[in-house]
Amino acid sequence: MTPGDRWVGVDGGGTRSRAVVGDAQGRELGAADGGPGLIDATDPAGAVRAVTEVVRAAAAAARVALPVKGLWAGLAGAGQEAARAAVEAGLRDAGLAGQAAVGTDVEAAHADAFGDGAGVLVVVGTGSVVRTVGPGGGVVTVGGWGQLLGDEGSGYRIGLDGLRGVVRASDGREPRTTLTGVLLEATGQREPRGLVGWAARAAKGEIAALSVLVAREARAGDVVAARVVHRALAAIREHLVAALEGVAGGGGLAAPEEGAGREKAAAPGPTAGWDGRPTVAMVGGLIGEKGVLMEAVKGIVLDLGCDVYPQPVVPEYGALKNAIRMTR
Repeated sequence: MTPGDRWVGVDGGGTRSRAVVGDAQGRELGAADGGPGLIDATDPAGAVRAVTEVVRAAAAAARVALPVKGLWAGLAGAGQEAARAAVEAGLRDAGLAGQAAVGTDVEAAHADAFGDGAGVLVVVGTGSVVRTVGPGGGVVTVGGWGQLLGDEGSGYRIGLDGLRGVVRASDGREPRTTLTGVLLEATGQREPRGLVGWAARAAKGEIAALSVLVAREARAGDVVAARVVHRALAAIREHLVAALEGVAGGGGLAAPEEGAGREKAAAPGPTAGWDGRPTVAMVGGLIGEKGVLMEAVKGIVLDLGCDVYPQPVVPEYGALKNAIRMTR
């Protein structure tokens, strides 16, 4: 069958996936939601199945016949080259599009906010990562190391640290915390010891979903929850500073030598070397539109001398833009 003059963009993460079908101008014709769309390096075929399912649902919603002209899928875990290539090959074999390519979900979000131009993207959802494209086109990615080695500041880490706060409080190693009742109710457990088995069985997204409850208890004044959120915000700031300095070259700059009768020069800020104020776009369940940490992270962005991207970021639209660009 000859591919139709339509394109599909897919955004897939640890909690959900979404596909949007569009025309040559990037106008949405139909969309659909699906299950988790991340790439598991031990089972790339699982991502192929997830993307195929959500693309078919979106095509049905748009009343568009497959194959389309181009498909670009931004998937969590696509930074692993071998797994990404396997998923890409599987999507081509599935006959969904005349051309199919796979990138990261972070690249999809960046494409929606900045196209292929300069900008800073902060992602705080189930996982966490900062991707910066400098004025000269240099790319620096900070974070994105997954739940075992990274994800500091993420929903998963906040949820996990909230659970840890409950069991530590049960031992007397933390103050009494309202998180105990809140998280026991959310997980369906009667007492803290039941959280051990629940956490072992829970999917990453289920633990990340607890982060919203932890943030709400922090706002209400709970000390243990506030500590968890404070550590998360500090980690997000650390990611952002490293990404800014990595592109600008400010991280390795030395202050001028201190001479006799001179005051010591101030160290350069993280945006030193940028041409003006970098723009930072925010995406993810915790810091995107109406996210519980959105205002706090905006404050960090402004404090570091950056501007906040003024519109919501829609990664599947960025993926759609990439699909159209790929076929031209």
